[in-house]
Amino acid sequence: MRERITYLDVARGLAILLVIFYHVPLYIRICHPDAADLLVPHIHAGTYILPFFMPVFFVISGYFTKTSMNYWQFLWGDVKHLLVVGLLLTFINVLIQSIGLWNSGAVGWFLHSLLSIHFLDIIFSNWFVAAIFFARQIYYGIDRLAQYLSRGRNGLYWCVELIMLTFMAIAGILIEPYAPHNSQWFYCQGFVFALFIAFGKLLRSYPVSKWWMLGGGGIYILLMMVAHMLGWSTLEYGMINTSFTVAHWPFYMVLAISGSALLIGCAQLIDHFKPLEFIGRHSLTFYIPQGGVLLVTATLLGKILSLESALSVWLFIVAMWCICLCALSLLSVCQDGWNKCAEIFNSKVFVHR
Repeated sequence: MRERITYLDVARGLAILLVIFYHVPLYIRICHPDAADLLVPHIHAGTYILPFFMPVFFVISGYFTKTSMNYWQFLWGDVKHLLVVGLLLTFINVLIQSIGLWNSGAVGWFLHSLLSIHFLDIIFSNWFVAAIFFARQIYYGIDRLAQYLSRGRNGLYWCVELIMLTFMAIAGILIEPYAPHNSQWFYCQGFVFALFIAFGKLLRSYPVSKWWMLGGGGIYILLMMVAHMLGWSTLEYGMINTSFTVAHWPFYMVLAISGSALLIGCAQLIDHFKPLEFIGRHSLTFYIPQGGVLLVTATLLGKILSLESALSVWLFIVAMWCICLCALSLLSVCQDGWNKCAEIFNSKVFVHR
């Protein structure tokens, strides 16, 4: 069973809250395009957190990544915990939208696609699940190769690994414009994401105090201030799968790593806070179905609240935020209950044997 490190659960919880904070205004704009002008300040505020709130998940994943096991064991673990769980949560996401928007055709489309040869498109349509799955497979191969080439010399091992991942990340970015649909997660951006996993493993091998983490995070704040003073659009550095080039890459990596350090440092200061730990433990449950919850909430709230002023926009955002967190928390509680029942059942079966 995976060990629990509370401050990393808190870090994931904080990151999920930032993801929802960023997505709420976007879903309002999708459902209520007439209010787009009123939402500009809120969407702009999201650019301050955009460069790191997803990379931090890869860094934390790297902290727990172990490549000492057989590859088939490693692969099977990722299939169970990422692909299968991701598929089930995608179904729940479709179900939420179908019930909330009275669109029964969505479930039919999902089931039809699931039984067709295109079922992988459902799994990999969620970029985060696809990205973290492929990045972990890439990292496993590179890490084992680096171990072989370094012959047990730890300093050489890290040099070889980071150099290989860096060159592969650059190559991946260069060939991405020519990549077929969905495959870019594997041989293009996957190498960049694998670098974040390497930084997470490096953090485990060489622990850094929260004060050094916060100090590194200070670089992020400074760079963001400089970027906005110079009028640079940080949207170009926020998501690797949009407008990303080799020219963007060095600045993006500094923003992503320093921003992740800032978030993890803050989590170490908080350390124990049950609500955030709860959200962090259910990262996928909060991440994947949020799209359906936010879409339904934005649509239905629009029939009650009008978006005609700055105050009404704030009320709308707060209402969506609260409803989304309550719905996803309820779903996670149900998941905990299901897991507990499964544990009891398995233990009874084991004792019976």
